[in-house]
Amino acid sequence: MTDGAEYPDCGPDPFGTVALRAATLAAWRDSPTRLAEDLAAEADLLDIGYRDRWFTELAANAADAAAAAGVPGRLRIWAEGPRLHVANTGAPLTVEGVHALTALRVSPKRRSAPASGATGLQVGRFGVGFHATGFADRVDLLSQSGSITFDRRRAAAAAGVRAAPAQRLAWPLAERPASGFATEVVLHVRGAEQAAALWAQALAEVPDLLLEVPVLSCVEVPVLSSAEVPVLSSVEVPVLSSVEVPVLSCVEVPVLSSVEVPGDTAGSERVLTRRDDGAQIQILDADVVVARWLQACSGEHRWLVPLRDGRVRPLEGDVLRSPTPTQIPLSLPARLITRLPLTPDRRELHPDAQLSTAAAGYADLVAQAPADQRHLLVPAPAFAAGPEDAELRAAILADLAAARWVPVAGPAAPDQAPSRVRLLRGLTASLADLLGEVIDGLVHPALSEGEAARVLRRLGAHEVSLADVADLLSGIEREPRWWARLYAALDALAVTPELLDELGALPVPRADESPGTSGRTQRGVRGLFVVDALTGLPPGESIRLDWIPAIDPEAYHPLLDRLGLEHLSVADALNHPALEQELVDGDHEDLADSVLRLLALAPDPPRLPAWLGALELLADSGELRPVDELLMPGSPLRAVLYSDAPFGVVDPAVVEAYGDEAVRRLGAGWGFTLVRDELPTAPDHELDAEEQWWDSFEVPPERLAAVRDLDLVDPAQWPAALDLLVADPEIVVELADPDGYTGWWLRRFAELGEHAGEAVALRHLRHPADDRRRGLFDPLHHPAADHLRPLLAGAGPDDADDAAFWLAALADPARQIAPGVAAAAHAALVAARRSGRFGVVDLDPPERLRTLAGTVTDRPVIVDEPWWLHVVPVANAVLAGPHPEPGGAAAFAALVDAPLASESAAVRVVSEGRPGDPDSAELTALAASTGWELSGPVVVHHTLVVAVFGDDGERRFTVPRWRDSAGMLHLSVP
Repeated sequence: MTDGAEYPDCGPDPFGTVALRAATLAAWRDSPTRLAEDLAAEADLLDIGYRDRWFTELAANAADAAAAAGVPGRLRIWAEGPRLHVANTGAPLTVEGVHALTALRVSPKRRSAPASGATGLQVGRFGVGFHATGFADRVDLLSQSGSITFDRRRAAAAAGVRAAPAQRLAWPLAERPASGFATEVVLHVRGAEQAAALWAQALAEVPDLLLEVPVLSCVEVPVLSSAEVPVLSSVEVPVLSSVEVPVLSCVEVPVLSSVEVPGDTAGSERVLTRRDDGAQIQILDADVVVARWLQACSGEHRWLVPLRDGRVRPLEGDVLRSPTPTQIPLSLPARLITRLPLTPDRRELHPDAQLSTAAAGYADLVAQAPADQRHLLVPAPAFAAGPEDAELRAAILADLAAARWVPVAGPAAPDQAPSRVRLLRGLTASLADLLGEVIDGLVHPALSEGEAARVLRRLGAHEVSLADVADLLSGIEREPRWWARLYAALDALAVTPELLDELGALPVPRADESPGTSGRTQRGVRGLFVVDALTGLPPGESIRLDWIPAIDPEAYHPLLDRLGLEHLSVADALNHPALEQELVDGDHEDLADSVLRLLALAPDPPRLPAWLGALELLADSGELRPVDELLMPGSPLRAVLYSDAPFGVVDPAVVEAYGDEAVRRLGAGWGFTLVRDELPTAPDHELDAEEQWWDSFEVPPERLAAVRDLDLVDPAQWPAALDLLVADPEIVVELADPDGYTGWWLRRFAELGEHAGEAVALRHLRHPADDRRRGLFDPLHHPAADHLRPLLAGAGPDDADDAAFWLAALADPARQIAPGVAAAAHAALVAARRSGRFGVVDLDPPERLRTLAGTVTDRPVIVDEPWWLHVVPVANAVLAGPHPEPGGAAAFAALVDAPLASESAAVRVVSEGRPGDPDSAELTALAASTGWELSGPVVVHHTLVVAVFGDDGERRFTVPRWRDSAGMLHLSVP
């Protein structure tokens, strides 16, 4: 063996390589086995231990050099023909380092603190990892402190063998590293194509190295020409625009690093800048961020996950990095960069390494992710990639179950551990804002659905139902509008009948202060009401209706309808039975305020119960009086009443406070007041002659709609009073019913005009266009005659008093009454008696009756058969109807105590006749022309003569027909 004298040394030998070579060659000479062992060991490091790690190891050495010197690390990689250059800044090569490089098994590195200004512990620094460059036949290590070279052929020649370890023998070189660098490694490879391939491999690893080795500041990569870049199947050249970047960083001292990456033109360079603020690492191309990583650190452990477009991009698989890549597969969503002890080849964990300690910081990474994405970083159930992965996953899941990283609803609420949170499926942002104020630990809506919710349940989150929410809200005190917002938010969740049922015990704020309510809330809406008119009032203008079990209207939302809330109109509220009791027990001043304000909200005047008229208002006299005893200021009703009518006037201040409409709706008189009762049971409404009206029905009336105080009208003011009645749209409807109280009373007691010096009631006047009673009744001369027509003289008298007036009018010689009008009036009297409106005993017989001659007589004869018209004098003949017939005539005769014609005289046929055939042509023609009914035996006379025997003797009359007492019909047929 020789020391390789055929290769002359160049330059000084500051590292004592001559002595090192001599010692190594001597060892090989003394022990050929040692040479074989060294050769095998180097081959193992190259082919197994450090296979494909050459750039990682050189970058690690560069980082350690920078750390040792306390300067930012800078690396430059370029290819020149068959040579690949890797230069770095930092501490130069040392004697100790050369000894380590040539020793094969010895590394001078220690886990000690870096020099002042350094940013991390050592990761490489010329240990056995340098032998990863052994694939090159020659490796030059140029340094400012001196240079050496390793040459495979030269080593074999020096050893005098065919093959020798390439990096056990070093020779000095005179060359120095590129300007600006402390050290430069030159790999002499087998051609430019291999150099370009190695350059591309190094370029692909640059982004990861910037994450793994924070002290590394800059990697300069001059761009190769397109002719120099080979087509590679095993090395991927990175596309910078698709590099995934971390978001959260660690707590190490931030270092601004840059990576200069090839551009598109040979000879140019591109620069990527790494910005590390501890929570996020950004990689910038010039000023453009091309990659982000979220980072969290705990001691020597760093966890990172890529971010893109503001969202975390969980990893699908990675390897443990300590800090450079090992061969330990991990299936976690984030990347782990740590400093756990490794085996010498840096591919596996050292047996003493406590991998579970690296779980520290993972929960911090999860907590730093956007709230809606944190669940993406929780390891999903899966088969572990290996024992180390299983150990780490178990430790991480245990930490995540106990760590505070779950965002919860509520103002500035701190994150909580999964085991301490409540999970409500479908929680919305609006509902979370409200519930977060009152329910602790409610999971943020971003994690309350889908996969996020399933993740939290696996980690121990407690799922709550809508029923649980209702229970948790019990006893909560909030403003009514807060509850309304809560109901609106809950409505979106109650999408099925089952979910709606879960809200059955939802607290509801009440408007009244009823016994048994807690904090003015009640669980559930059963038995509660809402007055619709109150739901749209501005805040602070609500109206308290203490007589109704009602929700606070400011809390109303349609969800409560779905839960069973009942609605009331203003009329419903003011007709509520409890209000009647409130009138007896309550403070009328407060009650009047509520009632008047409520009335002002009604879109239309509501129908109010009569008893509400007892509510007292302030009169202008200063006293409180029931509202039904008060008139509005300026009321036209006052002008038509007696001057001493018992009415006061509402204080103008009350009208100003509540409005004219509301006070009038309550019952303060402007015009006449209408009293209503839909189910009257007795004549107890304090109306004039109400009992008399009530008794006019065989069964009690089904409803009551009555104008009150009609008895207080000054008789001289009835024309004006009728104007007021007709002008009221509700009252004028009641005037169409003559049997209703109002019509009934007006027909009898409202008197207009006079006849023979006496006032005349409405029922004894006729409409000007009604000729049926012309002469019998005077016409009503009033502008409202058309509206009052149902109240005027009708088809017949109403009762005995009315019948008496009819008979008196018929007997009045001063009235010009046509016989036909009189006959129709007589028939109406008979019909009224037959209908039971009065009886014969209820009337005094009239002294005179109106006759067929249109005059009156005190010797009337009631014509009961048509043929009597030919023998009774017209001055005495009285018709009981348009056509004489026995029944009607007899009834009228009994009513007026007058004789029937058939009973007043005896009649005998005195002319001769012959039997006739009713079906003969002669008699059939007669019947057709006269309308006579030819029934019974018929006797035909040439001239029919009858003799009438009376007190004044016998009188004879020629008549067209006669039916004798035997039933024989006699006809005059010329």
